[in-house]
Order: sequence, then structure tokens, then C-alpha cells
Amino acid sequence: MLAFSLVEKIVNWVEPAFVAAGYLIIAGAVLMERSIFIGLIVPGDLILALGGVYASQHKMNLVVVIVIGTVAAICGESIGYGLGRRYGARLIKRIPLIRRLEGQVETSRDYFRRHGGKTVALGRYATAAGAFIPFTAGVARMPYRRFLLFDVPAIVIWATGISIFGYAFGQHLDFIDKVLSRFGYGVLGLFVLVFGARFVWKRIKERRSRSRERRANSAVGR
Repeated sequence: MLAFSLVEKIVNWVEPAFVAAGYLIIAGAVLMERSIFIGLIVPGDLILALGGVYASQHKMNLVVVIVIGTVAAICGESIGYGLGRRYGARLIKRIPLIRRLEGQVETSRDYFRRHGGKTVALGRYATAAGAFIPFTAGVARMPYRRFLLFDVPAIVIWATGISIFGYAFGQHLDFIDKVLSRFGYGVLGLFVLVFGARFVWKRIKERRSRSRERRANSAVGR
């Protein structure tokens, strides 16, 4: 039993529930993943992959799993976006631990105006940390139509790919476990690198700008 992967254990534990109400479980878990951050505990891609696994065992229908996963993810991320847009700014002001971020709201709005599309699209494939992206897009007041323009195609590809992946490798659960975890953390690592590089480059530009201003002021003073 200790040699079983996480996915193998979950498959054994939840099989009775999936057989009885698998479609409802997928819909509920994927819906809540990005809307109320349940993805921080149980990633939606794992639940969707399980749907593919059970479909490979002829206990569920693969097409229905994909459709339910797609619709639930779109609804869930729309709810997360709506919560961020309506309550995000007030939440930041009222919670002491995150109140220091209040000054960054305008910065985030500027960022989402320029890079929101690719952030939303790639964020769908990130690990649990990606659960905050729809909420953050709402806080940043990213136009909802633009949010959907990038979010829906990413979700369709995600739901289809994860379900088919679970279906194709249903007999190799340890492989599913490794790929899902490494892929999610790989995308998260890409985000960290991009944001880190952007932060460093911005600081370098600011320092160069201040240095030029000091030299210009010094030249005027002479």
C-alpha cells in the first residue's frame, strides 16, 4: 500500500462515490476549484483525470466528462472573477495581513491591461497557485469579455487534454500522478521566472532612470 501513488490511493478510496455520482463530483470539484480556491487542497485536474480513468474502465462516458469539466471550469472561474471584481478591493482593505497589497492594485490593473490575456490562459495550466488568477483578474478589473476570450479556449484544451490523458493512461496511475504534478509545477515555475524577470528588469530601469536624472541635475547645477 505504501508503494501506491497518490492517484492510486484516491482511485481506490473514491471509486464507490464515482460509480454512484461521478459526474456530480466532477462538476462540483471543478466548479469550486477556482471559485472558492478548493484547488489549493484538491486540484481540479486530478478530479478530471479520475473521470478519464473511470471512463477507460467503462464506468463513465468520456465525452460527458469533458463537457461537464469544461462547463464547470468556465462557471467556476467566472465566479472567481466576479468575487474578485466585486469584493476583492474591499477584502484587501479589511484584512490586516494582506492590506499591504492595497497599493499594488493599480499596478495589477496596469499589468492585466497589458498581459492579462496570456496570464489567464497560462494560469489555467498552473498548479494550485493558479487558483488565484481569476480572482486577481477580477480585482484588476480586466474586462469580462476579454477574460472569457482567453479563458474559455484554455479551459476547453485543458478539460479535453486532461480527460483524454486519464483515459489513455488509466492502467498506469503512477505515471498520471507524476505527469500532472510535474506539469503543474513546471507552469508555476515559468510564472515565477517571468514575474521575477519582469520585477528585476523594472527595478533596473528605475535605477537607470534615477541615475540619468541625477546626472542631468548635476549638469544643470554646473
